[in-house]
Amino acid sequence: MAGLTKGRAVCAALALVLSAAWLSPRALAQGATDYPIPSSAKEAYSPIGEGFEVPIEPRADLRGPKPSVDDRDERLKEVRRQRLPNAPAFFRDTELHADSRTYEFAEDQFGFNRAEAFTTGGSLAYQSGYLADVFQLRGVLYTTQPLYANAFAGETENLAADGDQITTLGQINGRLNLAGQEITAGRQLVRTPYINPYDIRMIPLAFEGVVLAPEHRRSGLDYMASYLTRYKPWDQGGFISFSEGLGIAESDEGVLITGASYSANGWNIGASNYWIKDSLNTAYGEIDYLLPFGNDDDGPSVRAGVNILDQRTVGADLIAGAPYETYQASARIVASYRGFVLTGAVSKTGDAADIQKPFGYSTSYTALVVTNFDQADVQAYLVRLSYDLERLGLEGVRLEAAWGKGSGTPDLATNGGFADQEELDLRFVYEPHRGKLQGLRVEVEYIDWQVFDNPTLPSDDLDQFRAIVNYAVPLL
Repeated sequence: MAGLTKGRAVCAALALVLSAAWLSPRALAQGATDYPIPSSAKEAYSPIGEGFEVPIEPRADLRGPKPSVDDRDERLKEVRRQRLPNAPAFFRDTELHADSRTYEFAEDQFGFNRAEAFTTGGSLAYQSGYLADVFQLRGVLYTTQPLYANAFAGETENLAADGDQITTLGQINGRLNLAGQEITAGRQLVRTPYINPYDIRMIPLAFEGVVLAPEHRRSGLDYMASYLTRYKPWDQGGFISFSEGLGIAESDEGVLITGASYSANGWNIGASNYWIKDSLNTAYGEIDYLLPFGNDDDGPSVRAGVNILDQRTVGADLIAGAPYETYQASARIVASYRGFVLTGAVSKTGDAADIQKPFGYSTSYTALVVTNFDQADVQAYLVRLSYDLERLGLEGVRLEAAWGKGSGTPDLATNGGFADQEELDLRFVYEPHRGKLQGLRVEVEYIDWQVFDNPTLPSDDLDQFRAIVNYAVPLL
């Protein structure tokens, strides 16, 4: 009997160790995109449709949503032109923006910890004009400060791991425009399908390196060639190597990115590749099509897409569990009418390993706020419904509900027992694009993620509540 009791204690201890490894914040919160809620099928997010960008602000120059012009920016530009008619463009076209963010984050983690943090901060962004139409300087200072932080606040990733504040020069770069090409070097935001700012915490993911892309990228052919040496996670002020982000302490490698896409006549087609020496190669491909009928603001419209993310270990296979090859494939149908947008999606993940994605949000069409069903051997389906209340006189108000279910073979060795699961997301967004409240964005989210048949968890449920208030102000 004593031996049996001791054996049970050992098993319980092992279960807690395994659950702690699988329940790290990075493992749990890698599903959602920071993309606006769509009001039509045309505005629905397509990873390859957004192409390849180096924005100074995570949502700048998005191609899917209907573009909006900030009247405050335009007025400031006109004032500068009038006051400094003969000044060099490098000084005359300089812009300075402040963006405040206040964030309440609370999470109950399967009966383990309750992580909670109430934070404030934001960013101050500087962007010069072009010197001789060739050279531009850009920089962004970010900060997150705790107003309230409990003992587990670091697990929210809105603060440092110890719950302390973070202040960091997340962007500082120079940009050259030469022969129709744009070369950006230094710390920057990079938007690609697999590597992107993933702006769902106080500070977005930022990257360091060199990026080559075409100067004008509104339609037609788009491409990128880049080597990024390091990146900045949400909960750190410093930059670390990409291999370290994959958990490889003995390596210090960057990532080589290549990609191309084509957008025309409703089609978005493209592929990209991400190679990290001696650890991981990730390839992504997508075909997305907006059917040629309707597509106006009120009429019916339909969009369909398929994509696949292939991931395999390479070189010296330093990553845990190597060697392996895995994938996540997904497909969707998006239909909209008069502000209602209904999405149905399915996905399948290979049985060899989970998808590794610490450098951005998921490419899967089944991605939800917490999970995107990227665990090994998981099949999933999703239903999402959103509504733009502008037609009811509530401009800027959008609601969304999404539910997804995944199933597979729970296996502690390959998917940590996170196979059978379902998630419910409820979201509210208020973001007026004109009037006195222009620049304001309020988001409230409630998430309930349930994981079944996992012996390492005291409870089936992970609950999250998020309330975020953003306010952007052009200063110069």
